[in-house]
Amino acid sequence: MDIEDIKNKISSGGLKFTHQRMVIYEAVSQTHSHPTAEWVYEQVKENNPSISLGTVYKTLDTFVNAKIIQKFIDTNGVMRFDAVLEAHSHLYDKETNEIRDYHNHQLETLIKEFFEKNKIKDFEVEDIEVVLKGHNKQKIN
Repeated sequence: MDIEDIKNKISSGGLKFTHQRMVIYEAVSQTHSHPTAEWVYEQVKENNPSISLGTVYKTLDTFVNAKIIQKFIDTNGVMRFDAVLEAHSHLYDKETNEIRDYHNHQLETLIKEFFEKNKIKDFEVEDIEVVLKGHNKQKIN
């Protein structure tokens, strides 16, 4: 994703494009590991020493409210961020705590259709998150 793409993404959320917003969005969007705010801060602070952890937190919350990124709490209660907005599932490695995206259109369609046909009384489903827990069978040495 180049600077113009990032600028368009931030602007599409109704936000003013700033350098700080650019580097924070870039850090989130260029990793597939679903980073924490602290991780994002560590990535951007070396080249942006005036940025604070508080700014990173506020900016990430602003992005979530503008629907530019999404946030979720992992199984350890840690807040994580994801730049992928379309429906997808997550693979959670219980040994390493790594979270990866898992895209399977057939699975997403099946779940969506199930809940369209099987409404839950007095409850409106807005979003469905599937987390598959296990471990990576291929160990990297």
